[in-house]
Amino acid sequence: MEELNAVTIYWLISIGLLVGFVIDLLMMKRGISLIGNVAWGAAGSVIIGVIMIVLNVFAPLIYAAIGSIAFLFLINVFSFEQNHGDSAKAS
Repeated sequence: MEELNAVTIYWLISIGLLVGFVIDLLMMKRGISLIGNVAWGAAGSVIIGVIMIVLNVFAPLIYAAIGSIAFLFLINVFSFEQNHGDSAKAS
């Protein structure tokens, strides 16, 4: 089982950074920016990974990656902005 040490924290941050970058590439200029995706990906990965380690779950790094993907998906979906110029033209 994994233990919570500096190496595990490093891997959790690295996984979160990679997931944030890939999610930003997939969203293609929609949702939040690259820096936001990378920062929230690292934060989500660390939070979820630490929770999985404390709960003594098998393969917490995989759960951290999956949880970070889900976390970023929710952040990006709920941060879409309405284009108010279209509604003003219609009236």
